[in-house]
Parts: sequence; structure tokens; C-alpha cells
Amino acid sequence: MSDRPIIVLVHGMGSHEPGEMTKTFVKAIDHTLTQIQGLKSKSIGDLAEIVEINYSGFLDEMRQKMADNAKQVGERLAGISLLQGHGLGQLTSKLNAFEQEFGSDEFFYTHWLDVVFYATLLGAKIRVDIGKKLATLVRDYMPEREIHVIAHSLGTAAVHDTLSQLYRGDFVADDEIPDLDPETHKLQSVWTIANVAALLNQVTNISSPYKSVVNPGDSGCAVYMANIRHRFDPFTYPCRFDPPNDGTWIDFDDYEAGYQLVDIDAVTQYNTHDFEHYLNNPKVALPLLRVILRVFPKPAERDVIFEKYRSNHLLGAASELKDAFKGLEVTDTGSLRAFLQIAKNFYGTVQGLKS
Repeated sequence: MSDRPIIVLVHGMGSHEPGEMTKTFVKAIDHTLTQIQGLKSKSIGDLAEIVEINYSGFLDEMRQKMADNAKQVGERLAGISLLQGHGLGQLTSKLNAFEQEFGSDEFFYTHWLDVVFYATLLGAKIRVDIGKKLATLVRDYMPEREIHVIAHSLGTAAVHDTLSQLYRGDFVADDEIPDLDPETHKLQSVWTIANVAALLNQVTNISSPYKSVVNPGDSGCAVYMANIRHRFDPFTYPCRFDPPNDGTWIDFDDYEAGYQLVDIDAVTQYNTHDFEHYLNNPKVALPLLRVILRVFPKPAERDVIFEKYRSNHLLGAASELKDAFKGLEVTDTGSLRAFLQIAKNFYGTVQGLKS
């Protein structure tokens, strides 16, 4: 049996073709990997087994079934047989209100609607699907092989909520959610990139990231956990996940040994929320390689990697973004409307800066 680590990728909002996230991940990580002596001809795709969990197809199917533009989005959704008998009245009302406010923006239908879907009844199916796939991997390959989970954007909420239910510790018979044990089925690492789990929990109230089993503590579901955010990625502004090292989340030793906050601010493209933009940064790629593949470049190699990366910075972009996003701070942290408003403003700003 292969002893290669398994990397599980879970995408964020928007439509994603199967394999697209894997290609992005391999391309970005290989760029750093091939700058390290002895690994220049290697690929992360060969050194690890990559498993992509794609829930985009399900949401795209919902969008396709809602394609009748003569009706409001909520009324179109009411015509989907899968959703009958699941409290459609409240969801229809929400979607119609959101469409009236944000429907003029094309991204509402291709990106923002995913967040609304997840925060309402469609999120349950996404969590069950992710949970079944993760549980199968854990049961088939552990403890012989390490499993690492990397989630981006909306995927961070989906992964957090799924793991909190997978490792919940209270066995419930005859439900659709498998049951795993934090001690015998502990993941090697969990990576949250542009983490919105805390924000979505304000709406769904499924499981608080500050109280769930998704942590690197003794009773947590992972050995290591990294929380990665960009200073100029406004999607984390309304409600950042920022656990204190005061013993209230996990104890001090577990925090120091197993948790890492990676704060970055370099800008190589204006869409700072982009998955590839995060991965291209050596402050993200190098810890990934260290934890997953035990790769430790020499100091001189690290210097060269960072120098090459700095040469791609967009001059003045950080200042432009800082000025552009000054007005994006919100206080309504439990509101989907706040998230959607930030999303609309963010993409409008990005398009303006690129033009």
C-alpha cells in the first residue's frame, strides 16, 4: 500500500469544473516545490494523492433548474422537486429579497447565491456529501496514510461544519452522517484559507468554530491547523476566526504546537480572495510543503523563493486596495446581507482597479 499523504481539497463559492481546483493547487505548489534542491523535477501531484471534493455540480444543477428568468429566484427554486417540504417559504422570501437588492450583479447568480444556498437548507446536503467522502477516506486509509484537508472560502465553512458533525462524539443511529473518533481518526492537518466559518455560523448556528472539535487540541480532530488570511481580502472582515491563546479555545501547549495563523499582505493580483493568489505566496506554500511532505528548504533557497515572489508584486496595489476598502468595514456580523454587500463592493472595486 502507498504511504503517500492524501490531500483533500474543498473549493469555495462559484462554479468549479471537476479537477479545476486540483490543477490550480498543483500548479501553484509546484512553482515553489521546483525551486528546492532535489525536488526540481518533482510534482506535488506525484508526491501526494490529491482528492477533490466538488459540491459545485450540485449547486450548478440548482442554478440550471432555476434558469427561468421570467420569475423571481425564490419562485424558481420552489419548482425544484428535491426541495419540496423543506420550509421553502422562508428561503423563497430571503432569495427574493436578496435578488431585488443584488440581482443586477451577475456574480449574485454565479457566486453569492452559493453562500445563500449553503446558509439555508441546501447546506445540509453539501455537508452530508462531504462527510461521506471524508469518512470513507479516513476509514479506508488511516492510520497507514496521513490525511490533510485544505478548504477555501465558502469551503472553510462547509468543512468546519462537516467535521464538527463527523467527530461530534455522540453516535446517532440511522442518520446520514458517519461517525468518527477524534482520538483514533485524527486528521494530520486542516488548512482554512480565507476562513468564513465564524461568519456563516452566525447565520446557520450549526457549530461555533471556537467551541467545536475542529481544533488541534488533545480532543480535537486534527494534529495541526492553519488559518490563512490576506489583509486585503475583505470576505474575512465581517467576522474573522481569531482564536485567542488564553486557554479558552484549546490549552496553551496545543495552541503553540499545533495552531498557526498565517497573515499575508503581498498583492500579485487584485483579486486577493483568489485561491491561487493565496497559494502562490511562499508564506503559504512553504508551510504546506513542510507539514505535508516534510520539506525543509535551506535558508538560501528560501531567500531566493521569496525574492522571486517579491518581483511579481504589483507596485502600489496594496495601497490602492487599502484605500478602496476603507468603507467596507461592517458591524452587522450575523448578516448574509453584509457579506453580499461586501462581495458586491469588492468585485466592483477589483474590476475598477484592473481597468
